[in-house]
Parts: sequence; C-alpha cells; structure tokens
Amino acid sequence: MNFQEQFDAEVIQHLNSLPDTLNEQLRHDFSMNDMVVFEAMLPESLRIKMEDEALSILHHYGVRRDLVIKETGNTPRNFNSVGRDAIAQHGQYIPAFFASEPIKQYLASINNNQAILPVPYQPEEYIINSQQATGDTHGWHWDDYTFALIWIVEAPRPEEGALIEYIPHTEWDQTDKKNCVQKILDTHTVNSKYIPQGKCYFMKANTTLHRISPLVGSSRRTVIVFTYATEEDMTKDISHETMEQIWAQEIKQNDPQPIGN
Repeated sequence: MNFQEQFDAEVIQHLNSLPDTLNEQLRHDFSMNDMVVFEAMLPESLRIKMEDEALSILHHYGVRRDLVIKETGNTPRNFNSVGRDAIAQHGQYIPAFFASEPIKQYLASINNNQAILPVPYQPEEYIINSQQATGDTHGWHWDDYTFALIWIVEAPRPEEGALIEYIPHTEWDQTDKKNCVQKILDTHTVNSKYIPQGKCYFMKANTTLHRISPLVGSSRRTVIVFTYATEEDMTKDISHETMEQIWAQEIKQNDPQPIGN
C-alpha cells in the first residue's frame, strides 16, 4: 500500500464513523450559507501530521507578501506564505489531502452530491498563508474557482483578530474593479466567525466576498488553503490575475529554495 492509499484508507474509516445527523446538518448549513465548518474532517493522527508539516514548510520556505490588489478594490494582502510547488516538493500530507478521492467525495456529498474537482491551474491547488504581524490581513476578495477549503493550523485568540468575515451570494463585478468590493459592503451585512486551530471550513468562494480581518495581537493565524473546482469552472475563461500578482515569483520559478534553517 503506497502513501496515498494508506492516507485514503484512514480517511475513509474516519469519515464513515461520522454520524448521519451531523452530515445532514452540514449539508443543510452549506446549502443555506455557502460556508460550513468541519470540526473533525481528519482522524487526529493525520490532522497533527498535516499541521506539523505545514509549519515546517512555512518555516523553511515562507516568503513575505505585502501588496495591494487593484482587481478587488485595492484591498491589501499582508502575510507570509508558501506556494504550491514548494509544498508539493517538500510535503506528503498536504498533497495527499488534496489528491484524496474520499475527501472530494465527502465534500461532494455536502454539496448536494455535485462533483468537487481538482482545479485545472496548478498554482491554486494548495498554499500556506500565515498572518504573523500586527495588522496582517488577507483583504476582501472573491476566489477564481468555486470552492475553497481552509484548514486552520494556528489560530489567535478570538479577541486578537484574524476572523473570517464573509458575505455569501455575491458577485465579483470585474468590470468595476475600483468599486466592486465597496458597493457590496455598502449594501450587505457582513458575517463574522472565529474558527479555532484544528478545524477547517468549506466555502463557495467565488460567490462569497470574504476576507481575514487584521491581526490585532502578537499571535499567528496559519492556514492551508485547498482550492477545488466545478465542471463549469473547467470551461470558464479564468484570468488568474490576482493569483499571479501574489505568487509571481513561484509561478515564474518552479524550484524554490529554503530561506531558513
């Protein structure tokens, strides 16, 4: 049994142990809110190994990002992060999670049995983001592809910021880049949620305006972001403008080198 098969076998055993009433509630919540929190998607042993792997890769290959994205109303991006290629080269558990068919099938069951597919654009498959300094934020935006699953590796205390703030059922008006975010904020109620370490949330991210609020204290919020697509996404003309601004270095060069010990 190879590593992926062993990983999937443990995932299947764990997911099969989840009560039907829980899964039904998750389906209902996702259908209503386009966002749902999973308390225990992985068995504890795999959760710990995947989180430890993320922290190790972040330590060795993390790169600081500080920029403003004009395509989403000049919203800021301030965090340390690691791109997909470094994770694929130096990780096992994160790539295995993304490749796991049992996980995609389980997510599909939460999504009204509609298929969850790997994105057709490698740089967006999985990344690590870490807010580490006071004021660090991942500003308001929509995603290019339909689904994001965000795994919380480190979380600050609730009063230290870095909350997920989101407005579901919204559209990214790419013909009005300057005002596309503000006009939604002016006309909708912002939902806010604290999600602790070890949990993850699944979001319909291309129709949910969302951000991570600024970090207030001296703590950290570190996440693994997995991106998934629908069949419709496979035929869309998606430009990847914002992704290519944030990850320009990694997209141009496929062999990142360590920057720490």
